[in-house]
Amino acid sequence: MALRFRESALADVNSFVFHYEEAFLELYRDSGLWNEEIILESVRGNSKQLFAEIYDAIEKYLGRNRVLGRKRARDGWCELSFQVGSRLVIVYYSEDKREGVRWVESISIDRKPIIF
Repeated sequence: MALRFRESALADVNSFVFHYEEAFLELYRDSGLWNEEIILESVRGNSKQLFAEIYDAIEKYLGRNRVLGRKRARDGWCELSFQVGSRLVIVYYSEDKREGVRWVESISIDRKPIIF
């Protein structure tokens, strides 16, 4: 089946990555450290990598013909949960078997607390 993402699902991942990045930028911005710019660039790079890892994992699990470990959810959707690193990712998706399309409807990612 072809895998397609709803705009709202992509917004879920973008929002998570944006808040992840902002939390670390706020922590290190104006810190006075001699390598502050290097740290900030590293944070930006890590954010891009995190987005790619989450997106790739979703494609890996939902891009198959059969999705193992799924559960039935509301509105005829299915739910699949898996780990990306130490983060729990929960994906809600629907299937249009007639068209051969699997739609990613919503994505939830656990928010690990940042300890200062």
